[in-house]
Amino acid sequence: MAEEAGKEFLRELEKEMMARGYSRRDFLKVVSAMGASAFLAACGAQRRPQTEEGMAAAGTPVAGSTPTRAPSAAQPTPQVKVEWPSAEALGLKWPKTAVPEPKSKVEISVAHAWDAVFWTRQVEFDKLFMQRHPNIVVKAENTPWGDFLQKYVAQAAGGTMPDVMYVHFSWAQQLIQQGAIIPLDDFIAQQDDFNIDDFTKPSLVSYRKDGKLYCVPYDEGPGILYYNKEIFDKAKIDYPSDDWTLQDLKEVAIKLTQGEGPKKQFGFANTPSPGDATMAPAYLFPFGAQYVSEPNEDKCLITQPVAIDTMEWWMELRLKYGATPSPADLETLTWPAIQFGRIAMQLDGSWATPVINANAKFKWDVAKWPKGPKKHSTFSAGSGYAITKDSKNTDAAWIYLNEYLSTAGQIFMWASTGRGSPARNSAWPAYLSSKYAPPSAKIIQESLNEFASHAILDKPTAAQVTQRAGAVWDRVINGKLSVREGLFQVCREISPILARNRE
Repeated sequence: MAEEAGKEFLRELEKEMMARGYSRRDFLKVVSAMGASAFLAACGAQRRPQTEEGMAAAGTPVAGSTPTRAPSAAQPTPQVKVEWPSAEALGLKWPKTAVPEPKSKVEISVAHAWDAVFWTRQVEFDKLFMQRHPNIVVKAENTPWGDFLQKYVAQAAGGTMPDVMYVHFSWAQQLIQQGAIIPLDDFIAQQDDFNIDDFTKPSLVSYRKDGKLYCVPYDEGPGILYYNKEIFDKAKIDYPSDDWTLQDLKEVAIKLTQGEGPKKQFGFANTPSPGDATMAPAYLFPFGAQYVSEPNEDKCLITQPVAIDTMEWWMELRLKYGATPSPADLETLTWPAIQFGRIAMQLDGSWATPVINANAKFKWDVAKWPKGPKKHSTFSAGSGYAITKDSKNTDAAWIYLNEYLSTAGQIFMWASTGRGSPARNSAWPAYLSSKYAPPSAKIIQESLNEFASHAILDKPTAAQVTQRAGAVWDRVINGKLSVREGLFQVCREISPILARNRE
């Protein structure tokens, strides 16, 4: 099971790196640097904790635990010339800081995990920021995504964390619990124009604890339905619409599944798994079922009759109709699988859009995740930035964080560049009017504000839960356990872990 879990981790790491703009060559370098066998061994206790804007590393150790290997030394990130709109062209209005500007030069360090292409935009932002704030010197650190969490876990233990750091949703509660990042409420209260109501409904969920906010999100993406228009056209089937139900999706997925072997066409890309931290809102909630008790995540509910019926209904697509790829099929399809033209539909986060835009050689679009018989629901997930416990210049760090994640900052960094779902509603018009948005991109923002749910696994126990559950579910997918048997075994495996959330 450890080996299969390790392979799954590698797939998720590749998925995350591709989503962040890295190439497959970059991914192979990360694996090669560690050694494949060491990678599998190190990941034996990790399983799909996720977002999808960051899921791969959520199972790695956090402050106080022992690293599995030494993080690689930081290397300068090359800048790649890209033609994106300038700040002047965008006509951005930057917020006025409510905390005092430093009276003399101070330096703040900011930790990122960007690819080489997007790093160019980051460097540009920092240059413009320092022009607006001449007494704040920004020292930006960029670390490969696969090394990021472990590197800063080690720094947390040594008291040498940067002033500001990237935080993936699946790490947030763990970092909060360990005191690695600080609450931001006092800063926000001073900032009259911060407007916390501007953030999309699900985007703040993972960053709160005991009524305090510890992290400001830059993105929050919902699960949406990507579809290959050419496959639909050839079959003379209407495209997915707002009126679609999950029964419609299942029936069309079966109809669009054709052929055998390496050229087989699949109607749907996904097979739900309890090893997926984002599973419940899209696959279970629409039928009135649950995975674990929310928001405490302290009880397994997936063996309730409605949950068993729901999972059996979904698993028919793989086990009865062969309408979704097998694990062996996925070995030849890098994420997102739909980009290769053999998949008719795929559920994925809106962060998959840039990769599909870059690689798909066919016409495609997006639609809302369909309604279920009990509820309209899909998952959402994202990432943000926080100020760390080790910051010696918290006022300067806040000035940076506030501008970076303001409407202007989110437009400059993410909306105008096509990087995806800004956490602020006010930044969305810039994305929707950009050349990078798919034809029906407005459904992404609508999904976020109307029915997307961040009731996904994000407690410090989530990585262990998904690893244990996913290893069991591999046996269901491979036909070694029935769905019912698998669900009961999942509950037996994860219940002792969930119980820790009651402490």
